[in-house]
Amino acid sequence: MNWKQKFSEMGSRDKKTGKLKYYVVTRTHNNGVDSFKCSCPATSYRPYLIACKHIKRLKEKLRLY
Repeated sequence: MNWKQKFSEMGSRDKKTGKLKYYVVTRTHNNGVDSFKCSCPATSYRPYLIACKHIKRLKEKLRLY
């Protein structure tokens, strides 16, 4: 069974404007295997980074360790 879920995770505050940034974390489930993808720039700057802090925070909320 394959399905996708999208979550909105809060990022850090912008120094110039003071506004909070929100990123979309997508959880994809393919036949019992979960994979996560985040829209933050950290994963594009560091391709070796497996999970950014937004994915780690979402896993804590969903209690997936």
